Amino acid sequence: MTATLFGTNNRQPESQFLALTTLISGKDAGAGFGKGIYGDKSIILPAAYLKVADRTVKHHETISKDGCWVRYVEGSRKDLADSQYYWGTAAINKDPKNYLKLHEDTKAKAVYALESILADLAVLDTPDNTEIIISTSSHNPDKWAEDIRRNISGTHTIEHLRNDASRSKVQKTYKITLNEVYPEGYGSIAYCLFSGDEKASIDLAESEIAIGLDFGTSTVIATVFDGTGSIIERSLIEGGSGQLYQAIADTMDRRNTAANRLMRDTQHDISLIRKGVEDFKERGKFVYGVSSLAGKPFEEEYHQSFSQWFNLKIEQIANFASGAGYLDRAKHLTAWGGAAQLPGMAEALAEFNVLLLPDPQFINANGLKLLTQVTVGESDV
Repeated sequence: MTATLFGTNNRQPESQFLALTTLISGKDAGAGFGKGIYGDKSIILPAAYLKVADRTVKHHETISKDGCWVRYVEGSRKDLADSQYYWGTAAINKDPKNYLKLHEDTKAKAVYALESILADLAVLDTPDNTEIIISTSSHNPDKWAEDIRRNISGTHTIEHLRNDASRSKVQKTYKITLNEVYPEGYGSIAYCLFSGDEKASIDLAESEIAIGLDFGTSTVIATVFDGTGSIIERSLIEGGSGQLYQAIADTMDRRNTAANRLMRDTQHDISLIRKGVEDFKERGKFVYGVSSLAGKPFEEEYHQSFSQWFNLKIEQIANFASGAGYLDRAKHLTAWGGAAQLPGMAEALAEFNVLLLPDPQFINANGLKLLTQVTVGESDV
């Protein structure tokens, strides 16, 4: 790893820090959306980053409830001193074509681990002089854990705008202590086994096994685990909800071409398709585009593409799970992750007796917080 990408050899001695508040936390960086639990507050932001190239700009006047502008003033990451960036919808709105989508770069979740956490703290308006003790996860902790630890650990002073009508600029200092980097989905396993949350718990003896299905933006991860929480085997299946959105876009593009040759070069924006899917719960219909007047319905394209995508994922999961007899031995099949909330997913999973856990997109972050609590002695697990 090079010093230009990570905080290695760019650290400066920490000044004395007196924490007024300590937050036990869990962070699921996610590929499409980052989920965080900080004390009793939760947050979800799009995993989108945009660096501010002009350092003479000192703040950003847009109102973005699901994103923010941050200036790193000083701290343990000397390489970031006086740098600025947009995160979440602020990045997307500022430059829709050139912002960094973290799911498109395998190293991005490690490179921008600190920026993601600081954005959470800014949007939550976390008080000055707060210490955050946090656990996070990675698809490959053996490869990325030390880089993540170097990147986020230490004291960090930032500026951000309050996420309210005042839009006043404030400066705060945080101390971040990394507890551990766990394998992706391990927090979900810990939560459903040991949290005591009746709605999200499964009954599993130490010698019994279950299969957890983590539906995400980039991947679907099938994990076989036992009642102690030990991971027996796992399979990373490429093509999460992002693959579904691309299939919907391709279907809409083909229908454009068939209907009107003049529109054959029109390509539908995947981000607008994703928003149309995410807004289905509120709108009760699938609409491409933010304008209710000019919006284009895509219900037929969604159901057609979803059926094909889901059947492919089930086939890939079954190939993995049945190969070593896990499917026959599993007491439970459970599902979690952001893409587990797709319209029609609960019904489709139920046909295969897969239990969809409540609030599935936050299960992993809640479990990571639980693991932090155990480490610092605030849990009886």
